[in-house]
Amino acid sequence: MDKKAFGKQLQRYRKRAGYSQEALAEKIECSSIFISYIERGAKTPGLDTLVKLANALDISVDILLGKELNNYTSKKLKDIEGQLKMLPSLEQQKILDILESIVAVELDYHRERE
Repeated sequence: MDKKAFGKQLQRYRKRAGYSQEALAEKIECSSIFISYIERGAKTPGLDTLVKLANALDISVDILLGKELNNYTSKKLKDIEGQLKMLPSLEQQKILDILESIVAVELDYHRERE
């Protein structure tokens, strides 16, 4: 991920968490100017700062970097699929309808934030 893409990712999660640049800077004990530089892609945080940012935003570093753990996600989805298959068809459909609704709400939420 390049610096600008990371900066946009940081900005998106900062806003989602309801922090101003100043509030986030205060939370991780750095300057708001540094947060601004990161969000504009002018600077890159070190590992310690990256971990502080992720903790302050209550997300994992891989998500902040835009690289969610695909193996974990795939395994989890397969586990859920296996559990669903053990249910009667009607219950499977109910759960799938609920999941579809949740995904639609999440997608709308993310579209509004971008």
